[in-house]
Amino acid sequence: MVLRRIALLIAIVLPVVLPFSNGLNTTDIANASVAPCSIDGTGCRVGSVGPGGGIVFYDAGSMQWWGRFLEAKTTSVPAAGPWGSAVGNPRVANKEIGMGKANSQIMLQDSGSVYSRQQSYFVAGGAEFFLPSKDELDALYNYWKISRNKRLKYGAAPMWTSSEASVTFVWYQLFQDGTQFTDANGIIRGLKGNKDFLKSPVHVGSNFKSTDFHVIGVRALPATSKTQGEIDLMVRTTTKNLQCSNGGVNMLCKVGDIGPGGGIVFYDAGKTESWGRYLEIAPQSCEGERLPWRPAGNKKTVYTWSAARSAAKMRIEAKRLGMGKINTGVITLALGTDTKPYAAKFASDSVCGGKDDWFLPSKDELDIAFNRLAQNRVAGNDTPVGGFNKGYYWTSTDYNNSTAWTQYFMDGQQFDRVQTLDGNRTPPTPFRVRAVRAFG
Repeated sequence: MVLRRIALLIAIVLPVVLPFSNGLNTTDIANASVAPCSIDGTGCRVGSVGPGGGIVFYDAGSMQWWGRFLEAKTTSVPAAGPWGSAVGNPRVANKEIGMGKANSQIMLQDSGSVYSRQQSYFVAGGAEFFLPSKDELDALYNYWKISRNKRLKYGAAPMWTSSEASVTFVWYQLFQDGTQFTDANGIIRGLKGNKDFLKSPVHVGSNFKSTDFHVIGVRALPATSKTQGEIDLMVRTTTKNLQCSNGGVNMLCKVGDIGPGGGIVFYDAGKTESWGRYLEIAPQSCEGERLPWRPAGNKKTVYTWSAARSAAKMRIEAKRLGMGKINTGVITLALGTDTKPYAAKFASDSVCGGKDDWFLPSKDELDIAFNRLAQNRVAGNDTPVGGFNKGYYWTSTDYNNSTAWTQYFMDGQQFDRVQTLDGNRTPPTPFRVRAVRAFG
């Protein structure tokens, strides 16, 4: 009976056009034309054949400084050597959608980089592709998994991004399960860098074998003459804006404002979406500590197959911006009102700043919060904005019904952790919950 109710809830709250942050929806996949779209973007849709012979996998919905659509090559190639040694002012903004081209141009200055070595792959037939940024590659992974587009011939291999995390570390993504790593800050003890890796390392608790790195080419269209010198959405101090915190019909917020619930506004969609317009994250005073994702002994299934979607597809969809509230409802419905506290129930039950509509953020929502708020940490101290601990915070995104996605707030890496854990044993660091609410 519980599983039927979950399937019904998903059917109700997940309409045909889903609130995805990358323009992907089931209508686009089903109706995408197989005829190539134009270099100026005319006729382009998610799933279309791009002007470079690849697949359009991302639509920003409107023109951005970098373009509107992203097209990916249909095959990957082995890196055939290390990532390289290029250093281009590593910063959080290098992860963003639209930054792959700029990152790759910096890599081109290093003749030993994978982007320089593989120019015959990246630049072929008059179409110039680049090495995608962290967020661009993740958008491609999600499209690949959800659409099951047979024209995409990617293997289960680690894929390099063009996003540097530091002078010695760079982001990569396992196309086995979508995890994005740098392996820094003690994830692999004693590791000083990963730019010279030829194969992915073996991670404790994982059954993924060490595998050669690959790369996938991506390009943006239509071309623009604009350049982005510095994307800087990092909040260095919060602002008191009564037009935001007081709410009301004339409410207008910006990232960094104190929100109506006393938290910090960390995302503005620019217009009203199906889930709202703004996201604020709860203040440190409302943080939950030492909470599991599910209570020990509770073995109920969160996602199950339905006629419309497989459980695996639901879990990919559950990563997205705008899905946190839906996820929280699905989780609490499935796991029930257990007397033992757990992450989603804690968030759902929270009454903070006079608001009671808080939820456990999705994987992508929490990542945005990290990018905007959790910088400028001094050593292992809590962040000066938001007071975030350096440890792990739960998301509402289920990984496989046994583990769920967390975010390591020391550096933003996201990992699946056993759902019944409430912290690390060594060192004894509790897992935490920081609830989010949508409004506007």
